[in-house]
Order: sequence, then C-alpha cells, then structure tokens
Amino acid sequence: MINLRQAVFYEYVDDGVVEIFDRYKWGLRRLGVNFSQDLLETIVYCPHNLENTFMAFCSWVLWLKSKGEKTNPEILSETLMQALKSDRGWIPYDYQKDFLAQHLDILESPQLSLWKAAGQQLGERLRNRIISDISEEGKINFHPNSILTDEEKEKIEAFKVYIDQLYL
Repeated sequence: MINLRQAVFYEYVDDGVVEIFDRYKWGLRRLGVNFSQDLLETIVYCPHNLENTFMAFCSWVLWLKSKGEKTNPEILSETLMQALKSDRGWIPYDYQKDFLAQHLDILESPQLSLWKAAGQQLGERLRNRIISDISEEGKINFHPNSILTDEEKEKIEAFKVYIDQLYL
C-alpha cells in the first residue's frame, strides 16, 4: 500500500500527517478513493483538520452507500481533494462520528480483516496452524507442510472461495 513519504517527493512530511493517513488509507481505498499523485500531495499539504476531514468524508461515503448510491472513484477522489483544500476542511457532526464508529472495520488493514475472517471461517486453532503470513496487499501465505484432514482441506478451499468473492 502507499507509503506517503515515498509517494510525495517533499523534503519533510510531518509525522502526524503520516500517522493520520496510515489510519485512514485502508478505509479510503475500500470506499473507492483513487490515490493519485495530486491527491497525495493535497493530503501532505492539507492546512488543517486532516483527521476530521477524513472522518467526515468516510462517514459521508458510508452514508451514501447505505442509501444504495453508486459512487464513482474519480468523483470521490476529487471531492476529497476539494474537502482537504477548503478553508477549514470538513468537520464531522456527532452523528457522523457515531456512524463511522459503527463501521470501524472499514479502516482495518487487509492483514487484520483477513486474519479475523480466517478465524471466523476456519476456527482459530486451524487458522493459527496453517497461515504463516498475510501481506499488506492481502495475500495469504499458508504453511507448506501442514498435515490436514479432508475436512480441514474442505474448510480451507471454502475459505479461499470466500476470500476470492470478498475481494473481487
């Protein structure tokens, strides 16, 4: 995924900006935002209220999606860029903070969300035994020499199908 310091060629990128971006980048990506170079530079140069703007924006997009609205990634990215450039940024209302709090899983990294899904689908014991690593991009690496029963093999194949459908 995106490393803000490497993506934006600027002498100094504030640690606080990087920390906030890292907290919201997965949610923004899942909501459909395309991280163009212009958007990344706008994030780095955001004058103020970066986290509030991300919070309000994510809540707004989640609300649109809950109403069945189709969202266009280009329009979302442009809207986010305009929100970041505005004088005060977008300031979330209390109901938006509550709405986002109900959907915090959208902000999870692929590693954590896949780890949780594997625990639910396979059971924690089997998951812990067969998964060796999950990459930042969401690729699951299995232990190559695991001895498995036929039932466990079926569970793993069903999990792979589930993951493929989840991330299409």
